[in-house]
Amino acid sequence: MGYNAVKAMVTRREILKLALAGAFVPPMTGAEAVTSVKDRLPQSLPAGVAAIIANTLSLNPASLNTDWFGTMLMYGLLQWESRGFPEVRAFAQAWLDYHRKSPEVSKYDGPVSRRFKAGGIEITSYCGQFGLAFPCYWMARLFHDATARSVCTDIADFILHQSARNRLGMVAHDDNAEFAIPDTCYFAAGPLILAAMLSQEHGEVYRRQAILQLRTYTDVFLVKEIGLARTVLLKDGLGKTYWTRASGWLLWAMVTVLDNLPRGDPNTEQILKDLRLLAGGIKRVQDPGGGFHVLLDDPATPLETTGSAMFAAGLHWAIRKGWLADSFGSTVARAWSFVKGNITDDGNDVHVYTGWALPAEKRMMLMDRVKMGWIPGFILLAANELTIDESPRKRA
Repeated sequence: MGYNAVKAMVTRREILKLALAGAFVPPMTGAEAVTSVKDRLPQSLPAGVAAIIANTLSLNPASLNTDWFGTMLMYGLLQWESRGFPEVRAFAQAWLDYHRKSPEVSKYDGPVSRRFKAGGIEITSYCGQFGLAFPCYWMARLFHDATARSVCTDIADFILHQSARNRLGMVAHDDNAEFAIPDTCYFAAGPLILAAMLSQEHGEVYRRQAILQLRTYTDVFLVKEIGLARTVLLKDGLGKTYWTRASGWLLWAMVTVLDNLPRGDPNTEQILKDLRLLAGGIKRVQDPGGGFHVLLDDPATPLETTGSAMFAAGLHWAIRKGWLADSFGSTVARAWSFVKGNITDDGNDVHVYTGWALPAEKRMMLMDRVKMGWIPGFILLAANELTIDESPRKRA
């Protein structure tokens, strides 16, 4: 039975009850769905953003895993729940309920690591799995979901007490990693600082560890002479390249921690100093067309969409909070214009580096090789941030 037939039999409230009971009913699909979504989005967003939301809501929620491929997409989708998309709640809760009931770790593309339970959900100690905390934080905050809250604090407890560390005390990418990358900073410091917002009992401990991880990763990776983050730390020292998303992950880690520090925290000024240094480095290497190259200091490498989206969103967040001067607004506007130009009307994203840190360090230009769930998640996160003060479009 299709959605329209079901819709004729039950009300929206009843559909929500079905979703909460684990029997998620998919919404409308196709052109009708895209039009419905577009009517609720700010006018400045391209049609492709509406297609991303419509395409995601047409999926079986169970198809989004608990690795960052699924959780970053869910995190991006959840930003829109309170902006005119109440159906996101049903989708997200059906997703969470499915994984809570599943006895296995959901399939993911990443290193095998130790299993543990977060809120009763089976995940692993690979840092990409810690990203489950990001959508769950929003679900705990918006929906007062007890399972989501437990996910956040259980992940923070695991990072704090059981995660693998390297010789510098940095949370490891996975149990067997012989390298460190700024990506892990975001997936360690982020969940810790968010758990601090949810726990009165252990909040201060989580917060201290989040700051420690951010400080250590920043001190290792941020090259102060040029204001950019190196791609990787290997056994024999720092790598030679400045991969776009390496600086993007460090930027996102900084603004996430800053946004959740208590007023007057003594660590704020140093983090702000580092943020401004990184922002200045990013601004200096922006291409005249608004985008950023896969390797930031190498104009011979392709311009890249997701790193540009990270910069647009992170810098906009920092300007909005008063951490950066308004003069960075032109950098943001040009970067976001570049990103929008690379979102097709059917919700695909082009000029995307689909490799990761180690191939980037080897200068392997892996562009648009495969579709990955985190990519539209990045676009939804950036689209929300860049239009956070805009109202939905008006019907003609």
